[in-house]
Amino acid sequence: MKKMYIVRYCGGSYDDWYEANVFVTDKKTTATKYVTKFNKMLKKWKAHYKQFERKELGMTWIKDEYVEQHFNRWNSLRNINNCYWNEIEFR
Repeated sequence: MKKMYIVRYCGGSYDDWYEANVFVTDKKTTATKYVTKFNKMLKKWKAHYKQFERKELGMTWIKDEYVEQHFNRWNSLRNINNCYWNEIEFR
């Protein structure tokens, strides 16, 4: 049996949950490196966009003055949970 690794990321919550396939490789090291780099960059960008947030009534939302400039990127980053790989086998 040959092993392959599907690199994917997931996002959303409850009704809008999704998983996206990024690529498939036969090298576990390639998959691991990509996942590590993706999650590291995701953490960095989420931390950067936190400066545009406000917490009110138990909810986190973007500040009104940044809606037009940063909402799309902030919202898409907010929805991504993490990247990971799955191992599959085939003949």
